[in-house]
Amino acid sequence: MNPFKRLMLPFLILLVIVLLGVIGYEVIEGWSVFDSLYMLVITLFTVGFHEVHELSAAGRVLTMVIIISGVGTAIYTVGLFGEMIIEGQIFGYRRRKRMEHKIKDMKEHYIICGFGRVGHQVAAEFAAAKLPYVVIDIKPETADELEQTGIPYIIGDTTTDGKLEEAGVQRARGLVACADSDMENVFVTLSGRAANPDLYIVARASGKDAEEKLKLAGANRVISPYFISGRRMAGLIMRPVASDFLDTVMHGEHLEFSLREIAIPEKSKLIGKSLEEASIRQKSGATVLAIRKADGGFNLQPLAVSTIEGGDILIVIGTQEQLELLSRMIK
Repeated sequence: MNPFKRLMLPFLILLVIVLLGVIGYEVIEGWSVFDSLYMLVITLFTVGFHEVHELSAAGRVLTMVIIISGVGTAIYTVGLFGEMIIEGQIFGYRRRKRMEHKIKDMKEHYIICGFGRVGHQVAAEFAAAKLPYVVIDIKPETADELEQTGIPYIIGDTTTDGKLEEAGVQRARGLVACADSDMENVFVTLSGRAANPDLYIVARASGKDAEEKLKLAGANRVISPYFISGRRMAGLIMRPVASDFLDTVMHGEHLEFSLREIAIPEKSKLIGKSLEEASIRQKSGATVLAIRKADGGFNLQPLAVSTIEGGDILIVIGTQEQLELLSRMIK
């Protein structure tokens, strides 16, 4: 809400008092407009000057009314303005307007609906990959947390109309529905799919029934944290060395690798070349693990003679610097 709207009523009252006072002095005392306005100003600001002209009894009554109503309203207005400054409402409003402009300028970004434990982890991964994203959450404390980081956010209920549009869902690349409520995730998925048919949606589900509903609602992928954690725990106890190796490679303390999908544009200079001729490994350091062809098929064991074609998606692993170098190579 615009904090200046709180000042509209007292300012309107002051304006009415000014108009009535000027007109009153003109009618009752027969003064000019300038004399009436001067008398009104010195009365409202209680400067203690003498009257412009001798006042009649009716004029004195009018002056008392102006003092009681006008001075009281002016003091209230000044106090309200000071309160807004002390509480930071004015500066907070300006920051919020800048945030709204920033969100409106975002394109090909991601939207995180729900900023609980899962949402925090998703945001951390996006930040590590330097991906633009917007957070939508109902908790007011989320604003205090994200305000300090500069991360775009919207506070509100995602099940109400308008929040996804405010986050730029029509221009977004992907949406993560990770609220604690399955019903809320279903609603967000339905709304996101209706607003943007090309949106890639990943949703959180607490159980099998919710998973089916989310798929029907339009989610591209549905993830159950309990299923993922159970499979992860089983893997740790059955294959502890392999699991430790993957943790070291993907989230090592000193060197962090990432998996990334890199699409080959139609005018890429790598089109028609084999992996050996493209020298991806030699020039960037990244490793091609698989190639998804334009028809949806996968080459799960690409060889040196495997040809790169327009519309291919390379599944590669490497450090952030290596992947960025490869992204520049394909253009």
